[in-house]
Amino acid sequence: MHNAPSVVYPVGRCAFQAWLLVLLGGVSAAVGVFFLGESNLQSQDPWGWLIRGAGILAWLVWTAWACLSWTRSMEGFVQWSAERRHEMDRASAWWWSDQSGSASLVLIEMKCVLDLQDRVLLRFCGSSMGPRWVWVERQASPAHWSDLRRALVHSRI
Repeated sequence: MHNAPSVVYPVGRCAFQAWLLVLLGGVSAAVGVFFLGESNLQSQDPWGWLIRGAGILAWLVWTAWACLSWTRSMEGFVQWSAERRHEMDRASAWWWSDQSGSASLVLIEMKCVLDLQDRVLLRFCGSSMGPRWVWVERQASPAHWSDLRRALVHSRI
């Protein structure tokens, strides 16, 4: 692969991420219910009740955090420009733009952490923001999916 084409790809809330969070929350709730059902509730001392209450509270806090993190997922566009890569330094080939397209930010790092063919988990960071994790799905722009994947591979070289 010699050159990856320039591409602008939309990033938004990912249904796959929502399903993963629901699955994880459901499995952890089922495990909690199993352990509560297996314990003898009548003969427990106050510490046993305290531990159960802390477990339920921790699960509720995690559930609230998971819902908030999904609803506040970053929305915008990742952009790859092969021309910028040759004109400037290597990191300047990737850009982030918010949903309105008004602010563009040079990304210092863009890393494909997990590639599941129809969706990828990206980790990137810019000069004025810390590391961000986003899921990008093929269904967001099927016509440009191959271009995005080629750009991700090409940027690692």
